[in-house]
Amino acid sequence: MKKVQRSILFLILIFFISEQKICAQQLPQFAYGSVNPEFYNTAVSGIAKTINASAIGRTQWVNITGHPISQALIFSSYIQKLRGGVGLSIMNNQQGVQRNTYAMIGYSYIIETKKSRIGIGARAGIIQSSLNGSELKSPEGNYYSNIFDHNDPFLPLNLVSSSTPDLSAGIFLLNKHISIGVAGAHLLQSKINYQLPSNNLQLNLERNLSASVSININKGGPLFFKPSIFAKYDFNNLQSETSLLIGYKKIGWIGFGYRGLSTNHSDALIGFIGLRANDNLLIGYAYEYSLSKLSSANDGSHELMLNYSISLTRDAKPDKIIFTPRF
Repeated sequence: MKKVQRSILFLILIFFISEQKICAQQLPQFAYGSVNPEFYNTAVSGIAKTINASAIGRTQWVNITGHPISQALIFSSYIQKLRGGVGLSIMNNQQGVQRNTYAMIGYSYIIETKKSRIGIGARAGIIQSSLNGSELKSPEGNYYSNIFDHNDPFLPLNLVSSSTPDLSAGIFLLNKHISIGVAGAHLLQSKINYQLPSNNLQLNLERNLSASVSININKGGPLFFKPSIFAKYDFNNLQSETSLLIGYKKIGWIGFGYRGLSTNHSDALIGFIGLRANDNLLIGYAYEYSLSKLSSANDGSHELMLNYSISLTRDAKPDKIIFTPRF
């Protein structure tokens, strides 16, 4: 079994390596990213005039060895003296033997109109990337007794790591009825170089663009509806996601969604369920059923989201309160 697992890990790595370079993947995938856009767009920080903390954990393609595992933690707050919001975000994404960890700080300048708010923000920090070569075995390698040799100059024998600066930016519009955002990631197109004894492996951080649109529909009854569209583009592939959340009063919500890759490739069906534990705490869960060729080899993907927020506009008049971009 261990030999099979290591072979799969090796194939995953080879899939990413081409001409001594490792091609960057899109940003970590989160089902709740479509309805909690701050994970991708720093312009959301502070726009609802709240102190906000969000955490999310995701396990993708359960039962596939080396399947992606992602976590994210975001803290943000509106600061009146700065006329905007500040945010701290930490994300971790592991795929097979490769791990990328992001640590970023951001600021969003908020422009207020009569009925809307517009955030314009940027987020800067570092990405630390590691590659664990000790989990690999190449077809030409020697792995007998005390010998561990891939016989491949482009594969590390142990854990190698490197880091590089990173920058993202975005713009976000929010009012009672609709939210629209556009963001760009890896704007510096930085490169991460894994130092090997005789060669280097290079990770190219290609630019990614994302866009989101959500509509709040509430006719005054106990139900509210929140349809959303979210798309990511890495200048090679377009990934789009549509979802609909149906909420009841301030108790909770259920929903469903669909994700596709490019124009003719289905990726997953998504189910959402959530609970508002109190005025501040939201708990959400999402399950994804794979529609791709991997569907027969995995038991789906699981995601858990926590969101805690404290309003800084408790004394605002009812007609001045703007809906949160989350729920």
